[in-house]
Amino acid sequence: MHANLKSNLKAFALCATGVLLSACGSRVTEREVIREQPVVQPRPAAENITIVQQPPAPLEQIPAAPAGYSWVPGHYVWGNGRWVWEPGQWHAGAVRPMPPVLQESPPSAPLGEGRWISGYWTFSGTDWVWTRGHWE
Repeated sequence: MHANLKSNLKAFALCATGVLLSACGSRVTEREVIREQPVVQPRPAAENITIVQQPPAPLEQIPAAPAGYSWVPGHYVWGNGRWVWEPGQWHAGAVRPMPPVLQESPPSAPLGEGRWISGYWTFSGTDWVWTRGHWE
């Protein structure tokens, strides 16, 4: 019986080896997925960088009017590299309303780059004064 078990084990081992060899003999291929990358064109170097910066919308609440005074509305002025809010104030006498913003075309940027600061109105003395736009 011992010899019979040995012979059965040999037959089983041969059979298993045959199965493994036949499995190894079959061709298994692995697919490789290749994705095309979009061609990125380099951007040409900018010759002029222009930032046209407008001030934010006005922030204003008008208090009740004292007799003989006119309200000078708050407005933004350019100072220290940023827009600064000048609060509104009462002014003795009549004050004309702030004129509309003047449309200016910025000239070419100096040295090929810069930041264009738009012109703005400011109240000085008894009237509105236009400060022209400029490059910074």
